[in-house]
Formats: sequence, C-alpha cells, structure tokens
Amino acid sequence: MGRKGSWFLGIGCLIVLIGIGFMLLLGRLLTVERVPSNAILAIDLQGQIAEVSTNDALSEVLGESSLSLRGLRKALVSAAQDDRIRGVELRVDGFGGGFAVAQELRSLLKGVHRAGKWTAAYMDTAGEFAPGNIAYFVASGCDEVSMNSMGDVNLIGLSVRSPFVRGTFDKLGIKPDFPGRGAYKTARFMYTQKDFTPAHKEMMEWLLDSLTNQLVSGVAESRGLEPAKVRQLIDRAPFMGQEAVDAGLVDRLEDWDDFRTRLRNKDQGGSDTIHLNAYLKGLPSSGSGPRIAVVTAVGAIMRGESRRDFNPLLGGEIMGSETIARAWRRVRKAHGIKAAIFRIDSPGGSAVASEIIRQEMARTAAEIPVVVSMSNVAGSGGYWITCGAQKIVADPGTLTASIGVFAGHLNEEAFWRDKLGVTFGKLDRGENADIYGGLQDWTDEQRAVINRMLDRIYGDFVSRVAKSRHMTPEQVDAVGRGRVFTAQQAVDKGLVDALGGFDVALAQAKQLAGISPETAVRLVDFPKPVPFWQKLLRRRLEDGAAVRAASQELQQWLQGGTIRTPGVAWMPPVYVQ
Repeated sequence: MGRKGSWFLGIGCLIVLIGIGFMLLLGRLLTVERVPSNAILAIDLQGQIAEVSTNDALSEVLGESSLSLRGLRKALVSAAQDDRIRGVELRVDGFGGGFAVAQELRSLLKGVHRAGKWTAAYMDTAGEFAPGNIAYFVASGCDEVSMNSMGDVNLIGLSVRSPFVRGTFDKLGIKPDFPGRGAYKTARFMYTQKDFTPAHKEMMEWLLDSLTNQLVSGVAESRGLEPAKVRQLIDRAPFMGQEAVDAGLVDRLEDWDDFRTRLRNKDQGGSDTIHLNAYLKGLPSSGSGPRIAVVTAVGAIMRGESRRDFNPLLGGEIMGSETIARAWRRVRKAHGIKAAIFRIDSPGGSAVASEIIRQEMARTAAEIPVVVSMSNVAGSGGYWITCGAQKIVADPGTLTASIGVFAGHLNEEAFWRDKLGVTFGKLDRGENADIYGGLQDWTDEQRAVINRMLDRIYGDFVSRVAKSRHMTPEQVDAVGRGRVFTAQQAVDKGLVDALGGFDVALAQAKQLAGISPETAVRLVDFPKPVPFWQKLLRRRLEDGAAVRAASQELQQWLQGGTIRTPGVAWMPPVYVQ
C-alpha cells in the first residue's frame, strides 16, 4: 500500500472511531447513572495516575486509562458526603503514582473514614519479587487490608538509586565539564562523577531518612503499631501470606471474589457495587458556586508548547512555557475567577522557560490569590515557577527546593576521532564562537563567561525566592546551593507554608479569596483537558514532531558534537522504591 493509501486508511479509521465515540457520548448523555441507595464505591488502582483526565466515552471503548488524581479526589470527597455510599472498596494492583500521590490518596481515604464509612483494600500481593513499599503504603490507608494467600508483603524499606555516566564517558573518550552553584546541585554529578560526592550522599541520606520516617509513621498510625515495631518489621520483611497476618500488616487472606462477596454482605441487607467511572458520571460535572481556577503544570520545563519528548533525560512530558503562560493569561481574562491553584509536578529545566511561566503567574497573583499545590516533585525550575504565589502547599513526601543552577559542556573530539575515526575541520570567527561547541575544552576565558552567566541566573533565582518567601538573599543561599528537601523538611526551612494535598491548597485558596470553608466552589481547568478524540488527532502529529526534533538533535550532534541537556534549572531524577 502506498503512502497516500495509508493516509486515507488512517483517516477512514479515525472517522469510524470518532463516530463510535459520538454514539457513546450520545448514549452517556441520554443515560442517567443511578447510584444504588446502599452502595459500595469500587476503585481499581493500577498503572499510572494522571493529574487530570477527561474521562470521555471514546477513551473507554479503546481501553485508554482514565484514572486521574482529580477524578479520585472528586469521587472520594463526594463519597464521604453521599448517604448512598456505605464504604469504599480499593483494589491496589501495580500502583503507578509517586510517594506524594500515595499520601494524597491516604488522606482522601481518611476523609471517608472520618465521615463514618468503612474503607477496605485488597492486594493480590504487595510486590512480587520486587519492592511493594508504596503499594502497601496506599493499601494500609484503609481500615482493613486483605491479600491473596499466595501474596507477599514486600515492605522492605525504601531505596534510592542515582545513575552516573562518567565511566561511560571515560570509555568513550568524552570529557565532561559541568560547573554549578553549590555542592548540592547534583544534576551535574551524573556527568562528572562515578559515585556520590560527600555532599550528594549527605543530601540523599536526609531525603531517604525523611521519606522512611513518613512511611513508618504512616503505616504505624494506620495499623495501630508503634513506629519502632514497624521499623523492626521492615528489617524482617518480606512477609509471606500468614506471616503478614501474624505481623499485623494484613487482616485477612482471601481471594478477590471472597473479598468482594464479604464486603457486599458487610451491611445488613447487602450492598450493590458502583465502580469509579460510573459514580463519576452520576456526579455534577462542574459544580456550582464561586469559580476557582486550577492550572496544572506537569513535566520538564522547556520553551514552547507542552508536548512529549524523546530525550531520555527529560522523561516524556514537557511543560511548555507558552502553554502554561497562555493558561495564566486566560485565567486573568476569565469571568468570575476568585482564586487559582497552581498544581505542579516538575523537576525543572530551562531557566528562561521557568521565568516566562513565573512572570505570568505573578501577574495573576497580583490580581487574585494564587496557591501552589505540589505533587511528587517541584524542584529547581519547578520551585522557581512558584515565586510570587501567596501560599505554597505540598505533601510531606514531595521533593522540592533544589535552588541552584548548573551548566555543562562535553568535549567529544577524542570520541569522534579515536572511536569512530571522524575528524572535524574547525574554523571560527570570534573568540567565543565555539563556546557552545562539543569538540574542545573551554578556555579559561570561556569558563569565566559561563561562571558569570551562572552567577547571574543563581542570583536571580535567589532574589525571587527571597522576595516571595520574605527572606533575605543570605537566608535563601543558606538553604539553597542545590539542596533538595522533602516538603516536611522544607516547611522548617521556610520554603513551604503548609503540608497537605490538593484539598489543603483549596482550603487556603478559599480563605484568601474570602470564601467560607462550607461554600461549594466550581473548579475550572486551565489548560482545559484535551478530549481523547483530540489526543488521537494530535498523537500522529506530536509523534512526528518528536521524531523530527530527535532527528534534528542527532543531526546537530553529527555536525558539531553538541548534545542538548535539560537546562540550568533542573534537578536529577530521584528514584525511590
């Protein structure tokens, strides 16, 4: 089949899918979801949890996951107040959220419990020859925990792994040179070191200690155990089947069908089950009352539009400065917006892109209250974009701060010459024409230029934080220099105002806007979530653009030996499991 034929076939299939989606949507509009009067809300946690999704009919028929933290929050908050819901049945299977998201879910489950309703979790296993710390952490937030008799509780303790590629560079004949501001700005050490520096190791240890303390205290509180006992159990784990029951980590060994049957008969007269998506369909779509904007910003920060990226350092989702800046401009133009919540999940990236976003957010904060709500990570540029908001709220396990910058340079001349036999003819006009090239060491004068640029960017970063947090530049520098903290630690450093998830941020926004705590509000998303049918239309274009961008980077590398790095305001990935 020719290229033209393939194109028409693709268009035809897309029209069919849109038609199916339209019919399903029409069916949904004509069908009123009925919540039984004595119902159990059933939630299946598996795979990745997006911040927000459209939950449309076409995504359902094509099997696309519509699970989102926003949807979970809406369902659990409503269930706590809904007289028709007797309890929540939670199945935890391969939980794909981070530590802070796990804490938010536990907080929402506690809200259901405080409303006088039961919550019950089921796991086939908490890890199968693999860590199950976070999956068990989520399940233990319920009143009771059941597990398959063949399952294990792999509550084995948290681990941090940090990759270093200096050894690879040495083998390839590549010389890295990455100056930065502060011994704790560790992103550069991925290129320049083969193991932790003393400062890097110190920081990783305080992060690991803080997250471990939160894991231990959370499990201890939920399971009615002493923290010291939980630490002993972690050192003895994993626990197989009955061992987990004897240790007090699991209440029952039963399979999924027995678990569901028991819960349906838990209340006198029996209960019916309504699944998450069906329950969400029966809830009001937008709510009423004063309007509060929610600006959701996810991914590494780069200039341009939000998109996906094939660069392995950037990790897929890109927070485009133009997309988020435009969202803030639309917030200011929208009618009746009383406050805004800035929901962030980002390791940072470009300083220029971060400043573009920050400027538009700060302009909005000058007109209405803006409250930041941090998800799993809001570090480096992800913290930069918070400067100017009235309040910052984060879950205790959020990784944040990383106030610092770095820049990088790879001399790949020996790699090209000795490994591939490629040599480059070099002609320059200008003393610094090759300052961003990849085929020579920096001269002392060029390194001085780079250091002046880093000093300026770091000084700007510090001054923005100082103004926003009502601190002196000296105080910010004392906690800056690249240091990453959990939010629990960041509160003590004056970098975060309050601990909690989205609901705590919402309460802060209502208070700043003069809205009473009891008043229902309408949350309005900026940018507006894209329906699945539009994602299908965009996917081929985005994939093509990503391939072209990767091709251009490869071409640039072949022509001049330069490789793009994430940006000066970026923190390295911290893998906790």
